[in-house]
Amino acid sequence: MSIDGIWTMEFYGAFGWESAGVLILEKGRVLGGGNNHYSRGTYTMSDCTVEITVEVDYFGTPRTMFGERETDFTVEFQGAWKDEMITGTVCRPDKTVIPLQFRLTWKAELS
Repeated sequence: MSIDGIWTMEFYGAFGWESAGVLILEKGRVLGGGNNHYSRGTYTMSDCTVEITVEVDYFGTPRTMFGERETDFTVEFQGAWKDEMITGTVCRPDKTVIPLQFRLTWKAELS
């Protein structure tokens, strides 16, 4: 049971589900990015529970899903894997804000 592969990432915001880029999961490592950021980190999986921690480097127009204007920050995802989707919440461990909903959709195996 492996979640290694290429995943699209979305957050639920004020206007519904918003695309937030791509994550590549491979052997406990996470790499990702989009048109305004890149990220790297780690993941663990136990049964169908997935935990992902990434450091985000934001280089676009200052706007994040958390309403901050910082360019470097950490986010933690906690979710459940079912079929070809991982859904759950994402938060910044250094802030006391309400977690956001996220979903990752599996797109392809790694070759």
